[in-house]
Amino acid sequence: MAVSTEERRIVTVLFADMAGSTALGEELDPEEMRRLLARYYGIARECVEQHGGTVEKFIGDAVMAVFGLPSAHGDDPDRAVAAALMMRDRIREDELLNGRLAIRFGVSTGEVVASRDQSAGDFLITGDATNVAARLQQEAEPWAILASDRTVRAANNFEFGEEVEVRARGKSAPVPARQVIGPKKAKATRRVRLPLMGRENDLAQLQLVARRAVSERRPALVSVIAPAGVGKTRLVEEFLGWLPSLAPDATVATAQCLPYGQQLTYWPMRQVIFTLTNKTEDSPPAEVREAIGSWLRDVGVEDADRDARLLAATIGEAGTEGVDKDLLFAAWRSAIEATARRNPLVIVFEDLHWSSDSLLDLAQFVMQPRGDAAVLMIVLARPELLDRRPNWGGGKLNHLAIALEPLAPNAIGDLVRHLLDSDAPDVVKLVAERAEGNPFYAGELVRSYLEHGSLERLPDTVQGTVLARLDLLPPEERRVLQLGSVFGRAFRAAGVAALELGEAPQVAALCENLVDRDLIRPTESDRFAFRHILIQEVAYGTLPRTERARLHAAAARWGESTAGEREVALAEVLAFHYREAAVLYTALEPNTEATQQTRKQAGKWLLKAADVAAAAGATPEAVRHVRASFDFVEAGQLPRLHERIGDLTAGDSGLEEYRLALEQYEAVNAPVEDQLRALAGMLMVSTRWAGSVGDRPSEEWMADLRARGRRLLKRANDRYSIGRFLAADAFFPFWIQGIREPTPQELVLSKASADRAIEIATELDDPDLLSTALDATTGVSQATNDWAGGLESARRRIAFEERLGLYERLDAHSMVAWMTYRMGDLATAEKDSGEMAGRLLPGQAPYPALHLFAWRSLTLMMLGRWDEAVPVFYRALEAWNDAGRHAAGYGLRGFMAGLDIGRARGDARLVGAAVEAMESILARFPASHSNQLLHAYIRGESGLTANDPIMQGRYWFEAAERRVSLACDHREQIPREVLEEGLARAIQVGVPLLEAQIRRARGLAYRDASELSLAIETWERIGVVPQLGRARAERGLITGDAAETDAGLAMLKKLGDVDYVDRFVTRV
Repeated sequence: MAVSTEERRIVTVLFADMAGSTALGEELDPEEMRRLLARYYGIARECVEQHGGTVEKFIGDAVMAVFGLPSAHGDDPDRAVAAALMMRDRIREDELLNGRLAIRFGVSTGEVVASRDQSAGDFLITGDATNVAARLQQEAEPWAILASDRTVRAANNFEFGEEVEVRARGKSAPVPARQVIGPKKAKATRRVRLPLMGRENDLAQLQLVARRAVSERRPALVSVIAPAGVGKTRLVEEFLGWLPSLAPDATVATAQCLPYGQQLTYWPMRQVIFTLTNKTEDSPPAEVREAIGSWLRDVGVEDADRDARLLAATIGEAGTEGVDKDLLFAAWRSAIEATARRNPLVIVFEDLHWSSDSLLDLAQFVMQPRGDAAVLMIVLARPELLDRRPNWGGGKLNHLAIALEPLAPNAIGDLVRHLLDSDAPDVVKLVAERAEGNPFYAGELVRSYLEHGSLERLPDTVQGTVLARLDLLPPEERRVLQLGSVFGRAFRAAGVAALELGEAPQVAALCENLVDRDLIRPTESDRFAFRHILIQEVAYGTLPRTERARLHAAAARWGESTAGEREVALAEVLAFHYREAAVLYTALEPNTEATQQTRKQAGKWLLKAADVAAAAGATPEAVRHVRASFDFVEAGQLPRLHERIGDLTAGDSGLEEYRLALEQYEAVNAPVEDQLRALAGMLMVSTRWAGSVGDRPSEEWMADLRARGRRLLKRANDRYSIGRFLAADAFFPFWIQGIREPTPQELVLSKASADRAIEIATELDDPDLLSTALDATTGVSQATNDWAGGLESARRRIAFEERLGLYERLDAHSMVAWMTYRMGDLATAEKDSGEMAGRLLPGQAPYPALHLFAWRSLTLMMLGRWDEAVPVFYRALEAWNDAGRHAAGYGLRGFMAGLDIGRARGDARLVGAAVEAMESILARFPASHSNQLLHAYIRGESGLTANDPIMQGRYWFEAAERRVSLACDHREQIPREVLEEGLARAIQVGVPLLEAQIRRARGLAYRDASELSLAIETWERIGVVPQLGRARAERGLITGDAAETDAGLAMLKKLGDVDYVDRFVTRV
């Protein structure tokens, strides 16, 4: 196996130069000068080598030395400073040199590219650390030692002066440096973290949860959260070693996430499949699919063939035919439940913080098994997981969170003594201090001490520790680690051999040596995993960029050559390697044939990876892959790719993607069908999804776009493109009602377009296009306030929902909730939205999911089911975040519900979350947009005016009802126009909830109990609890019926509405 000699490394460079050497050369005889320099060079070499450094070169009268090559010591900055001090003292004391030479020193630490081949004669160091050391030396006073900031921070055994800024030639900014004063007079004690618990109690918690899971057949989830090296893996290893004593028949499967896991959708689940089916990664796809089916039939899954296809799709073993994400997730949960009913099942998710968003969604879903299943899920993750999912595990009764803290001093001391197999107090104390409670650090420090045999060589950082240990390995074993690191946390011996034309048996033998050295561990067949991720990171960090490019490309080619029928399954991995190689090659050598070929492969595999992600319902990952391909595909492909992202997204971003597609299609005079399809996408987003477009187009812009579309329509032949445009065009009345009332002619034309689109969709047997066209008829009905007609169209869509994609299915149910809410049928709105929400998985289709959650949270709030409404509000918030925090005007109604409940209950967290979301959304809309009226609502004011949009029919009625309710609660003086014309408008459009709220306002303004009675009658019929309690309390106050007032307040107290009750009591 070839061994590379060039590496990226962190080293410390020492420059020493004579001050006034030119004048001295003129004064001395050449022979005397030569003798003096030889003495100077000899002292320099002795001092450098005594401290473990290497003199790279003598340049005239300057000396350049490197510390950290060919082997790292971990404390190389300390060594370099110590060598400079010794050199200075030795020269000053030397009889020949004393009084004749004055030396300046510069010391700098940083990353360089260097050769470790000692036979080369020099190390060919290149990097900024070299330049900085030279510049510092030039700026130093005679006999002064200037050290760079990075050296100062790493050299713990020395004292330094005040920071100075050195103006170094060639540097864009001053270089911070400090002058070395000398060794610390008394070694500073390193800060030790606060004493914390050891691991016995953590293990006991795991064991207790496992006992309950097995004996009570109760599913459980344990999340072990801790930084790298604190002992997550070791804790679980101990637990798994104990597990057979509890459940000898338990099955253990591991899903191991990779450092580049956010680019790999469900890849870690492959190992779970292979474990449960007794297959390997090399098994042909057909064999894997058959094995999955056999496994599911064996454990009694009801529809084993269907679920086998779904599970195969998860790991890319079933082609790229799309599947519903909810069905896919449900299949995983059913499979796990059925397996665990037969024998106890433990699934370990390693390094879940690296996973894709879709895998996090899947993990959250399958971690909630139902019924009597003896299944234990264990998640190992760094704290970054909680940054991505702040509510991880929250609200689950069967969840245990274990936050591993650093070991207490006595525990880390015991570990060090055990590893040393001796009780050397000085060594134990030093290692324990430097490990700072991290058992991995302690283990590596002890190993470094045992191999070096000296306390002086103990590193101060774990990175230095690992590198120092790797530098002691035989060259071929070290190279195996470097090559293996290219694949990530785990690698195959055959893959390593393929990277440098080695023999797999030879590599396997070297891997066994590394296993014996406890640097890697075997997993299955010829697969090995790094013992700790930091070993992989340090090994990878030593590879120069040129090598990284070459090796990633080689890894991709090897994967491609061995994939066979597993190309789909490997698509995301191959895309990762080709992309890494392409990015590096493009930066290093952009115009070579190899670079162009690699770029082409990167584009190809990124698009295949997008297909795989989209087929599995992982929309964010699919979009990410498509965007990544832009840098590598031919320009002619870009329009279709922009269109593809538009198909996957919505709102302003979707509109922009379609616009770019159309612009580029037109620029190359693409076929008319391509242009029409992209234009239809623009029209669809602008009209149908108008609530997600912050920068609302003008009526003139819309007229121009529609006219362009109709000109293309006359020349188009493709039936799908024609049908898509007609369906999008039919949403015009729905869109225009935000500006003005649609004209009768516009309504007729839109209805005709929708009908034609329905005919074409039926002819093509395209259920999604048919659903879209039917939704356009709902839009026409909404424009005429025909809620019943809109509801009928929505129910026609639901009648064939099993054939619909998730976006269309979600939207159909959201429309049912919308229409029934408007009609005052909250029972139906709640029931239908609840059934659909119950089938929806975390992270699925965030754009339409937000719409459903918004209606559901508002409905539950009005029904007085506040404890149910709050979790739905947070699901809406999560969907909005997943969708990219877009201009979700359609989500405001749900966030208003959260704000109302938060204010009523005095829940500052809920109020803060709602306000932040609403303000962020409103900031995306122009100042003239009617949504901006909600800024007043956020401040706690209704903002009602005499010419309020409520009377003009250009405002969503749910916000109007909420604003009037707030005005009543705060006893604002409501404009008479709202009380009179607003009531007439509410009756005209047939929105009973708004009508009842205005009648309440009239009752309070005119002290008219009959108006309150009409409102109460409506709310009783619909079941609106919060408003019913208010109106009863207020009517009792007007009529003098104290019992009714008390009854109304009691209803509100039961809800926890302390805000209104306190206001009412204070006012009375």
